[in-house]
Amino acid sequence: MNEAFYESILSGKHMMFWFESIGRESIIKAILFRPTSEPDTYKMLLGDLDPDGSINVESRSNNGDTEKVLSIAARSIVFFLSDHPEAKVVIEASTESRARLYQIAIGREMEDLGNYLNILGFHGEKPEAFQSGKNYKKIIVSLKTDQLNF
Repeated sequence: MNEAFYESILSGKHMMFWFESIGRESIIKAILFRPTSEPDTYKMLLGDLDPDGSINVESRSNNGDTEKVLSIAARSIVFFLSDHPEAKVVIEASTESRARLYQIAIGREMEDLGNYLNILGFHGEKPEAFQSGKNYKKIIVSLKTDQLNF
């Protein structure tokens, strides 16, 4: 996680992060960790924050700051998991191109993140240890509990 990143503002329960994407224009983006029906499992949403407070995961801003946005997304996952150590974060991209982008970003950070996080990729319903260069429909991230002794 050596990429430059934006500062963010987080909600009181550390479930939502806001930041300003500064590129071709100024866009407020949000990252939300939304509980799923499974215990201790949260779906991560990343997108533009619309005026009504919803997160538009379909928007494609092409603001020229993808690396910074992905860096703050990675940092928000680590921060969320440090505050919710039993949680699992599910990442499912809204498009194939975004899925590739997320996988490239995770693959690039594996040397650092792999020491602290369990990262599983899914082909259908079957999980496997995340491997760079493979396409996954879904990724699940959790803390390695044996790495919590600092």
